[in-house]
Amino acid sequence: MTGTHRGSVVDLVVDGVPCWVPFSEQTIHLCHDLMAQWTARQRELGRRMVVFLAAPPGAGKSTLASLLAKLSREDKSYEPLVALPLDGFHYHADVIANGIVCVEGRQVPMREVKGTLETFDHARFAEKCGELCSGRAVLWPRYDRSIHDVVDDAITVTADAHLVLVEGNWLLSSEPPWDETRSLADASYLLVADKGLLHRRLVARKVRGGLTAEAAEEWYRRCDGMNVRRVLAHSSASNMLEEDEEGSIWPCGCSGSGATADALAQ
Repeated sequence: MTGTHRGSVVDLVVDGVPCWVPFSEQTIHLCHDLMAQWTARQRELGRRMVVFLAAPPGAGKSTLASLLAKLSREDKSYEPLVALPLDGFHYHADVIANGIVCVEGRQVPMREVKGTLETFDHARFAEKCGELCSGRAVLWPRYDRSIHDVVDDAITVTADAHLVLVEGNWLLSSEPPWDETRSLADASYLLVADKGLLHRRLVARKVRGGLTAEAAEEWYRRCDGMNVRRVLAHSSASNMLEEDEEGSIWPCGCSGSGATADALAQ
Protein backbone atom coordinates (compact mmCIF):
# COMPACT_ATOMS: atom_id res chain seq x y z
CA MET A 1 0.00 0.00 0.00
CA THR A 2 1.49 3.32 -1.01
CA GLY A 3 2.67 5.47 1.88
CA THR A 4 2.13 2.96 4.66
CA HIS A 5 5.83 2.97 5.62
CA ARG A 6 6.23 6.75 5.67
CA GLY A 7 5.76 8.09 9.16
CA SER A 8 7.13 10.12 12.03
CA VAL A 9 9.87 10.09 14.62
CA VAL A 10 8.27 10.30 18.08
CA ASP A 11 9.87 11.23 21.39
CA LEU A 12 9.01 8.56 23.98
CA VAL A 13 10.16 7.22 27.31
CA VAL A 14 10.62 3.44 26.98
CA ASP A 15 11.66 1.40 30.03
CA GLY A 16 12.55 4.66 31.74
CA VAL A 17 14.84 5.81 28.92
CA PRO A 18 13.99 8.90 26.78
CA CYS A 19 14.39 8.11 23.10
CA TRP A 20 13.33 9.12 19.61
CA VAL A 21 11.59 6.27 17.80
CA PRO A 22 10.56 6.12 14.12
CA PHE A 23 7.06 4.82 13.42
CA SER A 24 5.44 4.15 10.08
CA GLU A 25 2.22 5.83 9.03
CA GLN A 26 0.53 2.42 9.27
CA THR A 27 1.58 1.86 12.90
CA ILE A 28 0.44 5.32 13.98
CA HIS A 29 -2.88 4.82 12.17
CA LEU A 30 -3.34 1.46 13.92
CA CYS A 31 -2.66 3.03 17.33
CA HIS A 32 -5.29 5.70 16.73
CA ASP A 33 -7.77 2.98 15.75
CA LEU A 34 -7.00 1.02 18.93
CA MET A 35 -7.35 4.08 21.15
CA ALA A 36 -10.71 4.93 19.57
CA GLN A 37 -11.92 1.34 20.06
CA TRP A 38 -10.71 1.10 23.66
CA THR A 39 -12.13 4.49 24.59
CA ALA A 40 -15.57 3.53 23.25
CA ARG A 41 -15.46 0.16 25.00
CA GLN A 42 -14.36 1.63 28.34
CA ARG A 43 -17.19 4.13 28.27
CA GLU A 44 -19.64 1.33 27.52
CA LEU A 45 -18.33 -0.63 30.51
CA GLY A 46 -18.47 2.39 32.81
CA ARG A 47 -15.52 1.13 34.87
CA ARG A 48 -11.80 0.58 34.58
CA MET A 49 -10.92 -1.40 31.45
CA VAL A 50 -7.79 -3.57 31.47
CA VAL A 51 -6.05 -4.54 28.23
CA PHE A 52 -3.29 -7.17 28.01
CA LEU A 53 -0.68 -6.79 25.26
CA ALA A 54 1.64 -9.80 24.95
CA ALA A 55 4.50 -10.40 22.54
CA PRO A 56 7.72 -12.38 22.29
CA PRO A 57 10.99 -10.68 23.25
CA GLY A 58 12.16 -8.18 20.65
CA ALA A 59 8.74 -7.45 19.18
CA GLY A 60 8.62 -3.90 20.55
CA LYS A 61 5.63 -4.22 22.88
CA SER A 62 7.01 -1.71 25.41
CA THR A 63 7.63 0.81 22.65
CA LEU A 64 4.14 0.27 21.22
CA ALA A 65 2.62 0.69 24.69
CA SER A 66 4.53 3.95 25.16
CA LEU A 67 3.28 5.25 21.80
CA LEU A 68 -0.32 4.37 22.66
CA ALA A 69 -0.05 6.17 26.00
CA LYS A 70 1.45 9.27 24.36
CA LEU A 71 -1.24 9.44 21.67
CA SER A 72 -3.94 9.05 24.32
CA ARG A 73 -2.62 12.11 26.15
CA GLU A 74 -2.38 14.22 23.01
CA ASP A 75 -5.93 13.62 21.74
CA LYS A 76 -8.61 14.75 24.20
CA SER A 77 -11.21 12.50 22.56
CA TYR A 78 -9.39 9.44 23.93
CA GLU A 79 -9.53 8.08 27.44
CA PRO A 80 -6.00 8.58 28.88
CA LEU A 81 -4.11 5.28 28.83
CA VAL A 82 -1.83 4.11 31.62
CA ALA A 83 0.76 1.60 30.38
CA LEU A 84 2.18 -0.86 32.93
CA PRO A 85 5.06 -3.34 32.48
CA LEU A 86 4.99 -6.99 33.46
CA ASP A 87 8.77 -6.78 33.94
CA GLY A 88 8.26 -5.39 37.45
CA PHE A 89 7.27 -8.91 38.48
CA HIS A 90 10.70 -10.41 37.86
CA TYR A 91 11.90 -11.97 41.08
CA HIS A 92 14.29 -9.66 42.90
CA ALA A 93 17.98 -9.81 41.95
CA ASP A 94 19.02 -11.76 45.06
CA VAL A 95 16.48 -14.47 44.25
CA ILE A 96 17.57 -14.58 40.60
CA ALA A 97 21.23 -14.80 41.62
CA ASN A 98 20.72 -17.82 43.88
CA GLY A 99 17.61 -19.57 42.59
CA ILE A 100 17.20 -22.78 40.64
CA VAL A 101 14.21 -23.38 38.36
CA CYS A 102 12.93 -26.19 36.17
CA VAL A 103 12.67 -24.97 32.58
CA GLU A 104 11.32 -27.43 30.02
CA GLY A 105 12.42 -30.36 32.16
CA ARG A 106 15.91 -29.03 33.00
CA GLN A 107 17.10 -27.71 36.36
CA VAL A 108 18.98 -24.49 35.62
CA PRO A 109 20.20 -21.46 37.59
CA MET A 110 17.74 -18.58 37.35
CA ARG A 111 20.50 -16.17 36.34
CA GLU A 112 21.09 -18.19 33.16
CA VAL A 113 17.48 -17.91 32.01
CA LYS A 114 16.47 -14.53 33.43
CA GLY A 115 13.33 -13.33 31.66
CA THR A 116 11.80 -16.73 31.11
CA LEU A 117 8.39 -17.55 32.54
CA GLU A 118 9.79 -19.28 35.63
CA THR A 119 11.75 -16.19 36.73
CA PHE A 120 8.58 -14.13 37.28
CA ASP A 121 6.60 -13.95 40.53
CA HIS A 122 3.18 -14.94 39.23
CA ALA A 123 1.52 -14.97 42.66
CA ARG A 124 2.44 -11.33 43.20
CA PHE A 125 1.29 -10.44 39.69
CA ALA A 126 -2.07 -12.13 40.29
CA GLU A 127 -2.53 -10.16 43.51
CA LYS A 128 -1.68 -6.81 41.90
CA CYS A 129 -3.75 -7.55 38.82
CA GLY A 130 -6.73 -8.33 41.02
CA GLU A 131 -6.32 -4.90 42.64
CA LEU A 132 -6.04 -3.32 39.20
CA CYS A 133 -9.23 -4.94 37.96
CA SER A 134 -11.09 -3.80 41.08
CA GLY A 135 -10.74 -0.18 39.96
CA ARG A 136 -8.90 0.87 43.11
CA ALA A 137 -5.65 2.85 43.26
CA VAL A 138 -2.70 0.47 42.82
CA LEU A 139 1.04 0.69 43.42
CA TRP A 140 2.81 -1.20 40.62
CA PRO A 141 6.44 -2.36 40.45
CA ARG A 142 8.85 -1.70 37.62
CA TYR A 143 12.15 -3.17 36.53
CA ASP A 144 15.03 -0.68 36.67
CA ARG A 145 17.57 -1.52 33.98
CA SER A 146 20.20 0.76 35.52
CA ILE A 147 20.36 -1.37 38.69
CA HIS A 148 19.10 -4.61 37.07
CA ASP A 149 16.52 -5.12 39.79
CA VAL A 150 12.87 -4.60 40.62
CA VAL A 151 11.72 -1.39 42.30
CA ASP A 152 8.58 -2.07 44.32
CA ASP A 153 5.64 0.38 44.30
CA ALA A 154 7.36 2.51 41.64
CA ILE A 155 4.27 3.37 39.58
CA THR A 156 1.06 4.80 41.02
CA VAL A 157 -2.17 3.95 39.22
CA THR A 158 -4.76 6.36 40.57
CA ALA A 159 -8.38 5.42 41.13
CA ASP A 160 -9.43 7.70 38.25
CA ALA A 161 -7.31 5.77 35.73
CA HIS A 162 -10.08 4.17 33.68
CA LEU A 163 -8.02 2.61 30.86
CA VAL A 164 -4.95 0.51 31.67
CA LEU A 165 -2.69 -1.50 29.37
CA VAL A 166 -0.42 -4.20 30.82
CA GLU A 167 2.37 -5.34 28.48
CA GLY A 168 4.68 -8.33 28.80
CA ASN A 169 5.85 -11.61 27.33
CA TRP A 170 3.82 -14.08 29.39
CA LEU A 171 0.47 -12.36 29.94
CA LEU A 172 -1.44 -14.56 27.48
CA SER A 173 0.44 -17.81 27.99
CA SER A 174 -1.52 -21.04 28.27
CA GLU A 175 1.24 -22.46 30.49
CA PRO A 176 0.35 -22.69 34.18
CA PRO A 177 -0.01 -20.65 36.31
CA TRP A 178 -0.33 -17.85 33.74
CA ASP A 179 -3.38 -19.53 32.23
CA GLU A 180 -5.18 -18.57 35.47
CA THR A 181 -4.78 -14.80 34.99
CA ARG A 182 -5.10 -14.27 31.24
CA SER A 183 -8.90 -14.06 31.57
CA LEU A 184 -8.65 -11.01 33.85
CA ALA A 185 -8.24 -8.71 30.85
CA ASP A 186 -11.23 -7.07 29.21
CA ALA A 187 -9.38 -7.24 25.88
CA SER A 188 -6.26 -9.14 24.83
CA TYR A 189 -3.79 -8.55 22.01
CA LEU A 190 -0.89 -10.71 20.85
CA LEU A 191 1.80 -9.00 18.75
CA VAL A 192 3.76 -11.43 16.56
CA ALA A 193 6.74 -11.10 14.26
CA ASP A 194 9.00 -13.34 12.21
CA LYS A 195 11.49 -15.30 14.34
CA GLY A 196 14.40 -14.25 12.12
CA LEU A 197 13.59 -10.59 12.65
CA LEU A 198 13.36 -11.10 16.42
CA HIS A 199 16.66 -13.03 16.42
CA ARG A 200 18.50 -10.17 14.71
CA ARG A 201 17.02 -7.57 17.02
CA LEU A 202 17.73 -9.48 20.22
CA VAL A 203 21.34 -10.23 19.32
CA ALA A 204 21.89 -6.59 18.35
CA ARG A 205 20.35 -5.48 21.67
CA LYS A 206 22.81 -7.61 23.64
CA VAL A 207 25.73 -6.31 21.58
CA ARG A 208 24.65 -2.72 22.31
CA GLY A 209 24.57 -3.73 25.97
CA GLY A 210 28.23 -4.72 25.85
CA LEU A 211 28.33 -8.41 24.89
CA THR A 212 30.47 -9.69 22.07
CA ALA A 213 28.61 -10.97 19.02
CA GLU A 214 29.50 -14.54 20.05
CA ALA A 215 28.22 -14.05 23.61
CA ALA A 216 25.04 -12.42 22.31
CA GLU A 217 24.38 -15.39 20.03
CA GLU A 218 24.97 -17.78 22.92
CA TRP A 219 22.49 -15.87 25.12
CA TYR A 220 19.95 -16.05 22.31
CA ARG A 221 20.50 -19.79 21.96
CA ARG A 222 20.21 -20.43 25.69
CA CYS A 223 17.51 -17.94 26.72
CA ASP A 224 16.02 -15.35 24.35
CA GLY A 225 15.41 -17.81 21.53
CA MET A 226 13.68 -20.24 23.87
CA ASN A 227 11.46 -17.43 25.15
CA VAL A 228 10.53 -16.36 21.63
CA ARG A 229 9.53 -19.91 20.78
CA ARG A 230 7.57 -20.41 24.02
CA VAL A 231 5.62 -17.17 23.72
CA LEU A 232 4.66 -17.88 20.12
CA ALA A 233 3.82 -21.53 20.79
CA HIS A 234 1.78 -21.06 23.96
CA SER A 235 0.08 -17.66 23.63
CA SER A 236 -3.22 -16.73 22.06
CA ALA A 237 -5.52 -13.73 22.10
CA SER A 238 -8.86 -12.57 20.81
CA ASN A 239 -6.94 -10.00 18.73
CA MET A 240 -3.64 -10.51 16.91
CA LEU A 241 -1.25 -7.90 15.54
CA GLU A 242 1.61 -8.58 13.16
CA GLU A 243 4.84 -6.64 12.61
CA ASP A 244 6.32 -6.82 9.13
CA GLU A 245 10.01 -6.74 8.16
CA GLU A 246 9.91 -2.96 7.77
CA GLY A 247 8.58 -2.42 11.28
CA SER A 248 4.94 -1.60 10.50
CA ILE A 249 2.26 -3.17 12.70
CA TRP A 250 -0.97 -4.46 11.18
CA PRO A 251 -4.05 -6.38 12.26
CA CYS A 252 -2.94 -9.97 11.68
CA GLY A 253 -3.32 -11.08 8.08
CA CYS A 254 -3.58 -7.56 6.64
CA SER A 255 0.12 -7.08 5.84
CA GLY A 256 0.16 -9.74 3.17
CA SER A 257 2.26 -12.31 5.04
CA GLY A 258 -0.69 -13.72 6.97
CA ALA A 259 1.47 -14.80 9.93
CA THR A 260 0.06 -16.61 12.93
CA ALA A 261 1.64 -17.39 16.27
CA ASP A 262 1.49 -21.13 15.56
CA ALA A 263 3.21 -20.74 12.20
CA LEU A 264 5.91 -18.43 13.56
CA ALA A 265 6.66 -20.79 16.43
CA GLN A 266 7.68 -23.58 14.07
